[in-house]
Amino acid sequence: MKNIPPLYPVLFATNPVLLLLSGNISDFALAQAFPMIFIIPTLAGIAILLYYHLLKDAHRAGFIVFLSIFWFFHFGTIRLVAGSINIAGIQIAQTWFFFIIWTLLFGFLGSSIVWHKVTSPQTITNYLSLVCVIIFLVSIGRMAIDLAPRYFQKPDASAIISTLPPTAALNPFPDIYYIILDGYCNAEILQQVYDYNNTAFLEDLRTRGFYIAPQSHSNYPQTALSLASSLNMQYLTDLPSTAPDRGQLISMINHSRLRTVLEHIGYQTITFESGYLPTTITDVDFFLTSPDLRHNRDLEAYLWLNSAAVLLMENGLLDIPITTFRTQQERVIFTFESLSNLPETSGPKFVFAHIIAPHPPFIFDANGPITPENTYILADGNRLPGSQADYIRGYIAQLVYINQHMIETVDAILATASVLPIIVIQGDHGPGAYFHFDSAEETCMSERFSILNAYYIPEGIYIPGDITPVNTFRLILNTYFGSNLDLLENNSYYSTWDKPFQFIDVTAKLGTTCETP
Repeated sequence: MKNIPPLYPVLFATNPVLLLLSGNISDFALAQAFPMIFIIPTLAGIAILLYYHLLKDAHRAGFIVFLSIFWFFHFGTIRLVAGSINIAGIQIAQTWFFFIIWTLLFGFLGSSIVWHKVTSPQTITNYLSLVCVIIFLVSIGRMAIDLAPRYFQKPDASAIISTLPPTAALNPFPDIYYIILDGYCNAEILQQVYDYNNTAFLEDLRTRGFYIAPQSHSNYPQTALSLASSLNMQYLTDLPSTAPDRGQLISMINHSRLRTVLEHIGYQTITFESGYLPTTITDVDFFLTSPDLRHNRDLEAYLWLNSAAVLLMENGLLDIPITTFRTQQERVIFTFESLSNLPETSGPKFVFAHIIAPHPPFIFDANGPITPENTYILADGNRLPGSQADYIRGYIAQLVYINQHMIETVDAILATASVLPIIVIQGDHGPGAYFHFDSAEETCMSERFSILNAYYIPEGIYIPGDITPVNTFRLILNTYFGSNLDLLENNSYYSTWDKPFQFIDVTAKLGTTCETP
């Protein structure tokens, strides 16, 4: 290790991108790491050469570039951590004084005063090289844990396919629409907890032939868990409880048993850009996204928010293309409009549409889009700023707007269908005014697990009033395609965000009322 060149800042320059990506690997597409993952290390390498030319000392040049990277890219993070420090009622971290102290600190560490005290520059280079390699490998390892299941652990649908009869029970096949209205709860909770009567919307659905399961609950309180379960028609209790990643959930949603079975039968799959990575399924027959949608670079934006550039952003001197309310509003409106005018297919189609509403943030009121330039950050429950009263007001206003679009969409689908379709309109979980991501004790289970679960099934088959999403497509495959799948018990499982696969059976708690102020 004695002759290691001081190139460690080039490797360390990947750290801001990799650290952010590895910590949010289920939220950001890998493509968002480019080109910054190359640009920053390249600039670091150029900076080393420039400092070496100026100082004639390779080890010091590397050390100064290392300090510069740390100073710039970790300023925002350190400031956030120090945000709770108050002196005389002033949050020091939010002032320019904090930036000056931060800059002076690193200026001193990189000064000749400090460097002349160094007796072995090579030792510093060796040590920091080892540290940077370890940091790099840890980030890559964290990413690999999540990414590997996406590509190498696809659900197996062979057992279901093997039970299908040679001739399906129904011909011609109906189009199947699976529309997820994120966070949409049932009428009882809306009335009891939110003091809102949703009868008009439900009656509009019923008059069009829908059956609404009155006692339906979600099986899980988080979107990825819920949809991985419903699309695969199974509970997730077999997943390792200590698994740290959500990559396997993304694989289960993208390559679900339901999709595999339907494509085996002859269906073509149509999906939409949802604005949520696990449900943005692109490797399908038709992936629909608005051509006018602004392409944002959220990973890059968060990179700058964590850096000293946040000061420029706060003072209006730097504009980063981060997702705004307008972007998500366009996605939602485009999805509704496209559901009414889907591309022609050579056979029946399976349409999966995940609409992130009435889930917060509340980007619509009853009349349409609001505050379009606000930054859009997906959050809910105790992680959403504001009071519970604010949540309830925003939720109801957004729900009213979604109701209007949903009825218009249903009418358009039914008006253009040559064969009466199957339409499932379902909440993946309930709302979160009284939901806590990290505490079962502080969560109102009845609110979080109560969902809208509406079925348009022309054959008029019997649907249990307490059916849960895990059984939705077991029932449909049995009825239309001759499978023989047992209906599972209707259970609901809570888990925290940090430990998503450590499930707590809360089925017995779903009948309790929420303690509301």
